[in-house]
Amino acid sequence: MFYRGLIEGFYGQQWTWAERHNMAAFLGEQGYDCYIYAPKGDAALRNDWRQPFTDDWLAAVSDWAGACRRAGVRWGLGLSPKGLQAGYGRADQRLLRERLRELASLSPDLLWILFDDMRGDTPALARNQCAVLDDVLGEGAAAQVAMCPTYYSFDPLLQEVFGTMPKGYLEQLGLGLPREVEVLWTGKQVLSADFTEDDCARAAELLRRLPLIWDNYPVNDGRKTSNFLHLDAFRGRPWQLEQWASGHMANPMNQPHLSQLALSTLPALYRERDHYDPDVARAGAFVALPEPLSALLQRDWQCFQREGRSSLSPEQCTALTRDYATIDHPAAAEVRRWLEGGYQFDPACLND
Repeated sequence: MFYRGLIEGFYGQQWTWAERHNMAAFLGEQGYDCYIYAPKGDAALRNDWRQPFTDDWLAAVSDWAGACRRAGVRWGLGLSPKGLQAGYGRADQRLLRERLRELASLSPDLLWILFDDMRGDTPALARNQCAVLDDVLGEGAAAQVAMCPTYYSFDPLLQEVFGTMPKGYLEQLGLGLPREVEVLWTGKQVLSADFTEDDCARAAELLRRLPLIWDNYPVNDGRKTSNFLHLDAFRGRPWQLEQWASGHMANPMNQPHLSQLALSTLPALYRERDHYDPDVARAGAFVALPEPLSALLQRDWQCFQREGRSSLSPEQCTALTRDYATIDHPAAAEVRRWLEGGYQFDPACLND
């Protein structure tokens, strides 16, 4: 089944739980299938994964999961077991199983094991990761399991930052991972402008399964991309991805309400297929907002998307901030905060 979903997988400014509840309702209204919670800023799922989840964390996730279920959206978590890509011994295995049992108590629909943005220059990389996934499947924490490789794109940037990819790494993953484990892929680049049949076929050949697309649009959490608001519709994504991939997961911006403008156009792409017009889809997303805000964004979106905040003088930022301050809407508040430099990027982010 080809499915469309949201992966909350960005760096930098995190969303509140109330914003996540709102996003779950939005995804259900738009016809999305699933919502994965895996923000890089939640240490419980990444840097501190070896520590037991707190009661407060489990309660917050459980409440959010309820919002997803009420919206008719499957939900899941992304666990990043840092260190296990380099070595996976008995003590590691015991701790991983403890965390998996805690997550299983929440009954997630999906579980992703994420090895992205970790050092990968170790010969045993694929073997360690396959062993981890075998144990994940053995614990049965979720009905559907996916993993993100350390080298999740053809982009040479990954080897520049995380070390030389072991020879045959992707082929070893393809052979060693059980067939039911899906593999995430961002395309030919970390930030791919488009996805082609050839790119997907090359990934599928290496991984011995259709790739699960992790689409880094409209995300804007990087040093360069945080200068922009990505408000345009999805482009460069043919509807034939339904045939070339197992699913399409979009990574949103640090601004949740503004993200919904672009996100509302992805279901239209697959629904309308050859009749999809990104300009029409974008205009429709803007029109759905209150009229004064819609008018402002239709006036300013190209500047925000293509030229960015750095192109604006202090006087222009002040004038724009004043315009958006007249509107009582969370999306307008996000524009104001962005104009004021309120969204700071995390240096660990590669999304540039």
